[in-house]
Amino acid sequence: MDSLIDESLRQFTTLPTLTLWDLVLSLITAAVLNVGLAWVYTRTHSGHGYSRSYVHTIIFVGITIALIMLIIGSNIARAFALVGAMSIIRFRNPVKDPRDIAFMFMAMAIGMATGTKFYLFAVIFTVFIAFVAIALHAWGFGEVREAATVVRLRMRPADRAGVEAALGALASRHAVVSIDRLAGDAEFNDFIYEMMLPRDVPYETVVTRLGEVAPDITVSLLAGEGAINV
Repeated sequence: MDSLIDESLRQFTTLPTLTLWDLVLSLITAAVLNVGLAWVYTRTHSGHGYSRSYVHTIIFVGITIALIMLIIGSNIARAFALVGAMSIIRFRNPVKDPRDIAFMFMAMAIGMATGTKFYLFAVIFTVFIAFVAIALHAWGFGEVREAATVVRLRMRPADRAGVEAALGALASRHAVVSIDRLAGDAEFNDFIYEMMLPRDVPYETVVTRLGEVAPDITVSLLAGEGAINV
């Protein structure tokens, strides 16, 4: 029984033959595929959270994972040693967009595939995920057609009817959130409206139309979205 266990462990910890060509091919393949993945990320990104440093990180992580997989091979001792070494690293940069986490996992998957010499699988995965990402971006999958928008107006109460008529023509629906009257200023009030604005209506159009109601209206517009698609 002891000899069987020793033989099993010996086979499990035997490292496969690793040549310099294997190293170069794995790193180059990982670099090329992850550059393609990073390009897809930049082409399909939307919102304010774009970071050039993160794009570079996608490439570096994929290449690093490929080397790690080459070093580990099938050696369980090296795998546990790597886990212990990586556990001392602390990442304190929060990722605000869950989509960024998905792309990081994709880069790791590509690195693992190239590091274990599954080059064809890595290429197929990269091409497939690029097609899916570009298709979802081109079709606008998941985007809502209306955006919650908040408008703050400093105007006379007599202009309220004209303002609400303009809001009704621009938005699918609108509602008064609050009305504030400043002490010592009975002529002007602060009105805050929330409206559902179609995405094909520019914000400049809203400001222009409201300004046409009366020349002394002050308009402040705030997009009520967490991430504005551009």
